[in-house]
Amino acid sequence: MLNGTYEQQDAWEGIAGGEVEIGEITDVVPADVKAEAEALRDAIAAGTYHPFTGPINKQDGSPWLAEGETAPDGDLLGMNFYVEGIVGDIPQ
Repeated sequence: MLNGTYEQQDAWEGIAGGEVEIGEITDVVPADVKAEAEALRDAIAAGTYHPFTGPINKQDGSPWLAEGETAPDGDLLGMNFYVEGIVGDIPQ
């Protein structure tokens, strides 16, 4: 920064980059559920699974992402709605 060469860049490090971590899953959780959660975490980190891949509807049931469509980062950044199955209201 001091020499004037710094350039700001967006970063989406997520699980793979260590920006997001899944906390410890204790023994209270059944072993098969824990294994499934860890496998999903690992698939997200490896880039083989994207949690925002359709079909996904908005909370009100209207379509958002079609089958196989993945939300672009900009859409996720500006997301101002919950998806179907989430109960609650976004604070305004």
